[in-house]
Amino acid sequence: MNGRESETEEILGKAYDARLVKRLLTALRPHRKLVGAAMLFMFLSTGVDLVLPYLTKIGIDRYLARLYLVYEGPAALCDSLAAADPGHLRYLPAEPGMLLVRKSQRSGIEESTHRLLVGRGTVYPETFYLFPAAERRGDVGSVRGDYWLVPEHNLSAVPPAVLVRMRGADLAGITRLAWIMGLLIVFGLVVGYGHVFTLQVAGQRVLYDLRTALFRHLQTLSLRFFDGNPTGRLVTRVTNDIEALNEMFSAVLLNLVKDVLLIAGTLAILFGMNTRLALTALVVIPGIVFVSVVFRSRVRGAYRAVRRHLAALNAGLAEDISGVKVIQAFRREAARRELFRRVNDDYFRANVRQLVIFGIFRPLVEILATAGVALVLVYGGRGVLGGTLTLGALVAFLSYVRGMFQPVADMSEKYNVMQSAMAAAERVYNILDTEPVITESLVARRGLVVGTKKERDSQTGRGPQREDAPGRAHCGRVEFRNVSFAYSPETPVLRQVSFTVEPGRSVAIVGPTGAGKTSILNLLCRFYDPDEGAILLDGTDLRELPFATLREEIAIVLQEAFIFSRPVHENITLGAPISDQRLRRAADMVQAREFIERLPGGYDSVMAERGATLSTGQRQLLCFARALAHDPRVLILDEATSSVDPATEQAIQAAIETLMRGRTSILVAHRLSTIQKADEILVLDGGRIRERGTHQELLARRGIYHNLYLLQYARG
Repeated sequence: MNGRESETEEILGKAYDARLVKRLLTALRPHRKLVGAAMLFMFLSTGVDLVLPYLTKIGIDRYLARLYLVYEGPAALCDSLAAADPGHLRYLPAEPGMLLVRKSQRSGIEESTHRLLVGRGTVYPETFYLFPAAERRGDVGSVRGDYWLVPEHNLSAVPPAVLVRMRGADLAGITRLAWIMGLLIVFGLVVGYGHVFTLQVAGQRVLYDLRTALFRHLQTLSLRFFDGNPTGRLVTRVTNDIEALNEMFSAVLLNLVKDVLLIAGTLAILFGMNTRLALTALVVIPGIVFVSVVFRSRVRGAYRAVRRHLAALNAGLAEDISGVKVIQAFRREAARRELFRRVNDDYFRANVRQLVIFGIFRPLVEILATAGVALVLVYGGRGVLGGTLTLGALVAFLSYVRGMFQPVADMSEKYNVMQSAMAAAERVYNILDTEPVITESLVARRGLVVGTKKERDSQTGRGPQREDAPGRAHCGRVEFRNVSFAYSPETPVLRQVSFTVEPGRSVAIVGPTGAGKTSILNLLCRFYDPDEGAILLDGTDLRELPFATLREEIAIVLQEAFIFSRPVHENITLGAPISDQRLRRAADMVQAREFIERLPGGYDSVMAERGATLSTGQRQLLCFARALAHDPRVLILDEATSSVDPATEQAIQAAIETLMRGRTSILVAHRLSTIQKADEILVLDGGRIRERGTHQELLARRGIYHNLYLLQYARG
């Protein structure tokens, strides 16, 4: 990875891009059932989280702390209030002119009724537990009508046996509530698991689809795209960038919507329970927002530095590993170790800086959140002591406030994940939006040209190659008509090139470096399209042939033999339906069978990366076997023997001649010994065909070809 490439790995762009989010959500559409199930589970899970603290309030106020206040006022008013509350949920008539007011219900009394009570009588602040008057023991408390009033602070004076007997209904209520809460907790675990599992599966399927679509799209892009994009960068798009999106799905989308719902639901409940106390709890929110904004700006730079130094570390490591032979040969191990140490130190310091920022941010948020809880505790405690707030409400408030501050703090940390994901999504979609320069025409897409070799064979009356025949007669007439081409407009490579190769004939192309030899092969394989002119195969413009048909008709053996990390037989067949007999025969024809059978697993031996355990000649022989096994109509040899030693070259020359027999063959070579038997030789120079003819004819002309011949053989 070079410096320019490492710069692209930094986090760029917005933390939230509505266009990209819309595209990501569109990618979720095929999995909307899973997403719908995840949303349902999320709502249920959020509901459980919101209900549990409120059930705690009910348990405390209704059963554990069943407290009453004494109100004394006009008898008529007391009677009217008691009559309006037949279920005695708020008021219990004790004596004429006296009501016992349920403390837990006082905050729910209408303001007009509250003013009436205070204005026409007295609500005493002391709170009492109620028991039947007949159960009174000693001089604890007092009797009012049918009730024994025990002050809250004297409850311990009531004998335990009496307390258990008299509060049996409360114990039963607590037991029921405990079962309900236990079931809700189990239910919350189930729906929480369902939420995480379904959303994760949906996210992984989206990433699977994106990764597959990206890889498939990369395979459709033209070579011009790959010329301008290093392999490492493209691999990063398919791996690291998709993984960044995975973090967004798992860390952000998984919890962000739930956090928003949890905060909104918590605020609604807090304001419903007590507006003033809710506002008190929110006093610290501006401080948390300020700290989060500062943290976000600081951590963004730290996170970028970590990514930049990590890219440099990976780039240096990959370079040193791939160039280890050169490093050892020139004894540069110490220098490279020192360079790696410096880069590693930079990466270490960047990580430490990021950890310091997180180490400051999290405690600050915790301090502010604790301050909010303390404010609730102070003001809520005063309300409990003053009778305007119940103990259960205070406990629920504290639980809600703690639960609300946690997602608020988490949102700031999720900012960087979201920003990284947006940058990754932009890079991924930039590739997906790149249109291939080389495309199939409408004629090819509509199938007006037969698309497979099998179908064309059936039309011409030829079947597949016989296993006992070294070659077969082919169609495969290749024609270049006034072809001009340039990789960049200011530097033309080919100028008005025209030639024809009849079926079964061979043409060799020679010339100095940069003459345009390889460009002709690239155009014939349609890796590029000509700027002018046309290239025809059996009379059909290549631009009107389906890609599948064209690729089946042509086999190419390149100068650089590429071997996949797969078994030998897969390196030859490349997954095509080729029989084992045909595969072995192809290997035998190019004299590769001997070294293949010496391998530990024979044809099943798994090759090392790029065939590192094979010699250069052996890798080239496998490529010859690959081309022969696929039985092409047109054979292209691009410096195919340049890496083979003279002894091996002589051994496979006969196999090449057998391979070329009956096939249209185009050869590019610097070694003139490999092309002397070609039916025609084209001498290319400056992008034009300067000479053409057989080997002997060109030597007789004493032109460019003659000079090339002398350069190679006169020294010998």
